[in-house]
Amino acid sequence: MKRIFVCLLVLTALSTYASAQDAPVVEWFGGYSYSRVSPDFLADGANTHGFHADITLNTKLLGFVTDVSKTYGESAGTGLSTTTFLIGPRFARHGKKITWFVQSLYGFSYINTDGDIFGPEIGRYDSSFAFVPGGGGIDVKLREKLALRIFQYDLIYTNFGRGGGQLQSRISTGVVLRLGSR
Repeated sequence: MKRIFVCLLVLTALSTYASAQDAPVVEWFGGYSYSRVSPDFLADGANTHGFHADITLNTKLLGFVTDVSKTYGESAGTGLSTTTFLIGPRFARHGKKITWFVQSLYGFSYINTDGDIFGPEIGRYDSSFAFVPGGGGIDVKLREKLALRIFQYDLIYTNFGRGGGQLQSRISTGVVLRLGSR
């Protein structure tokens, strides 16, 4: 999977290298999100589904991202939801039709469960520092102010529960509204 992701980024970079930068001032993204959550080393992992939204303020090559996502699922027979708030830099290459980006985000994540999957000493709620050491995606321009985010992949590191950190994969797709032009 990592090889495919790297190959797609390299091919996209090469295909857009000769084209001029067409960076919008602001990008609003909203769409569907899938995440694989491992709330604790004793609890079962959960497939969660929900929404993902972000706002990006761009310069020519660097953007500043504010990112929020909320997903719902079930672990060990207990319903759970996770909310993640992240901010950080995004490097993007804006081509005529294709935009690819890579990013590193920092913030926090909050998990809420219907039962005590963390055990009685922690309970039903937990929050954690969240960090995306590497993420990225590809947008395809549909119209002047509208693009389709084909995919976005983020690997989110959290530290819920009693021990050790967890790596949670988040995959998103949706619509990007592009406002302004540089």
